[in-house]
Amino acid sequence: MSLFPYLGEKTKFSQFITPNIPTDISIYVEPFGGAFGVFFSLDFDKYAHVDFVYNDINNLNYNLFNQLQNNKDFIDLVKSTKVDEEFYKFSLKGIITTKDDVLLALQWLVVLTCSNPYEIGQDCWKGDREFEIFKMKHSAYKPKIDRITSIYSADYKDIIDKYDSPETFFYVDPPYKGKEKYYINHEFGTNSHLEMAEMLNNIQGRFLLSYYDFDGLRELYPNCRFEFKKTIMGTEWIIMNY
Repeated sequence: MSLFPYLGEKTKFSQFITPNIPTDISIYVEPFGGAFGVFFSLDFDKYAHVDFVYNDINNLNYNLFNQLQNNKDFIDLVKSTKVDEEFYKFSLKGIITTKDDVLLALQWLVVLTCSNPYEIGQDCWKGDREFEIFKMKHSAYKPKIDRITSIYSADYKDIIDKYDSPETFFYVDPPYKGKEKYYINHEFGTNSHLEMAEMLNNIQGRFLLSYYDFDGLRELYPNCRFEFKKTIMGTEWIIMNY
């Protein structure tokens, strides 16, 4: 279960995804980390000796996870903050202009928890309920946050290159085809799906890729195993090279 709401996060599908993640690995990497929902859903008793790597090219996500893991004062600030619509509007402007990392992380958390996920960055105040839920559940998530070995804000290709090995597992959850425009601070476009497929088909490690179905998907991953789960949003596919 994710620590906060995020567009495309996989809380609802974690029971479909996590049983397919191998346990005989040394490194677990999410090149498109987002809210890190699958990571938070893992049974950590099975991964006691695994290093966990978070990456998201969106520097706002990177900064937020850095503060969550390394700055106790940030959590104290979150717990003492009362969010109303005025502070929400202040935060919307702040994620563009704020230079202080602690305040920036707070403002981004406010925007994530108080906005419609499909309208992040726009003025779409939905109330503070999710922000208050975050306050209540953070302490339960802290031991898992502490298991994160490395946090990056880099291009997914650089992270795969850096960590690829026979002992590495990549959970890959990119912006879905046709949905790229809903993600801010990303440069993932139509051609990126082709580039990513070429890269994943040639790595040493194992990967599990989440996708919606689209014409040509199977041709992109001809030697992989496909499984699916039907949802009200369509059919969710996972694609594995093992």
